[in-house]
Amino acid sequence: MTPSETARLGAYLSKLLGSPTASVRSLGGEEGELLIDGSRAANVIRDDEEGEVSYAISLVVPPAPGAKKNAPIDEAERARLQSALRAMLHAADLDVRARPRKTDSAEVYVHDEFVGTVSVDEDEGQVLTMSVLDIDLEGEE
Repeated sequence: MTPSETARLGAYLSKLLGSPTASVRSLGGEEGELLIDGSRAANVIRDDEEGEVSYAISLVVPPAPGAKKNAPIDEAERARLQSALRAMLHAADLDVRARPRKTDSAEVYVHDEFVGTVSVDEDEGQVLTMSVLDIDLEGEE
């Protein structure tokens, strides 16, 4: 990831999340990390498939104390995830919503804009996955 890419992606995420301290740092090659207040919050992977560039952001959400592995994401768990993600990302307007007919995942929105999905991962617990297309970064500096 180039310095230009990380700056544009960081500016986009900062604006999207309403988090003025969000930035992206390259780790070399196609890997980077999302930083909040200068601390690592999530992994970022750059993907270039047939000239279409996208960025996959993966943030592990710590499980609730005593939580069962692969437990459904019910109303109480969505509220806990929302609180945790708002704190982790400094994103006060982030909402975690139920998915129709699905209990193994939830949708994440900021100001009614879909930004990602929280799903259960066998190894890592619950993971917020966001995808950003290169076209989304146009106009970001």
